[in-house]
Amino acid sequence: MSRLTNDRHAQDVAALRTELAGLAVGVKLIRLECVLSRKYRADQPRAPAGQSDGGRWLPEGTGGGSQAQSQTEDAVLEDGSRVLSIRIRAQPHTDWDEQHTVTGPDGTRTVFETSGLTQTIRDGDSNEILARNLLTQDGAEPEAFVQLARGRPRPSDELARRFAKTLEAAGSLFSVLSGRNTSDRKAIFAAPASEYIPGDAYNDQAMWVGAVGQTELDQLCPRNREVQAIADAVAAGVKASGNYFGGQDFGNKVHAGIAGVINARKDPNLVAETSFDATTGTDAKYGARGSIRLDVLERSQPSTVCVYDHKTGNAYLRGPRSVDIATVVQRRYPGALRYILIQIEPLV
Repeated sequence: MSRLTNDRHAQDVAALRTELAGLAVGVKLIRLECVLSRKYRADQPRAPAGQSDGGRWLPEGTGGGSQAQSQTEDAVLEDGSRVLSIRIRAQPHTDWDEQHTVTGPDGTRTVFETSGLTQTIRDGDSNEILARNLLTQDGAEPEAFVQLARGRPRPSDELARRFAKTLEAAGSLFSVLSGRNTSDRKAIFAAPASEYIPGDAYNDQAMWVGAVGQTELDQLCPRNREVQAIADAVAAGVKASGNYFGGQDFGNKVHAGIAGVINARKDPNLVAETSFDATTGTDAKYGARGSIRLDVLERSQPSTVCVYDHKTGNAYLRGPRSVDIATVVQRRYPGALRYILIQIEPLV
């Protein structure tokens, strides 16, 4: 046998071994997925990102080590959606990693995993990564991620339906997180830059929902402190006057007072009580049928639209309304690159 023949034979054997090794890895991944699908529990915490076992499910009773901490919260919304939140960190003074499993009224599960300002969105049943996005001062930006080659490519219409479900889940999560706002951390919904169109890349429709600190909020929506200060002052004035009948009347008077203060400034970049047609995004009269009213709208940056929805008492921004707001501002301002939703609660 010639040397050339031997060389070709060795190359063929090496290629076969490489292919077999790849298949073996694939088989192990399939087996692992089967085990996870049998043992998956939405309330079982994962090890924090940054550790050698970061992202893996923690065994029962371990707590992830003597210094690891975990918190679990469960919320059910009026439409039947459920949000199960798990927060975990390796050390008492480190940042929390978060995992939120949103189950829609139809049973569709979407998982939002946040580590720092990076958020991975997964299909809650298949564990498939749907998107991975980074929150920057310019809004949500898509990041590349590895998609297993063996996965069946989804047709455009199926991707569009899954995108709609993901958007609904994001709205529900934003609703729940807004109810957990604190003085130094507020939930935001960085909505996609446009509605999903079949044929577009799914991951290009970047979205991000979670709580951010005041520094990040100032970068995204520079006038948020001003809006909060107006809301606080108006609410304090209404409360001091005593001229209201119950919680609903108090909220109505606060809404009207905030709108009066803002619109008296005649600042085109900060307006209140604006209404847009839900279908076309064109201006609409207050209370017109088929219109959506926005409490406060900020356009400090030409490429950014920030929408503030202020609530009093135990009221909260419902998930479907969050999606409606995001959709109508996309239609009203199609040239913008990012849309940020924030719930404001007057401090009284």
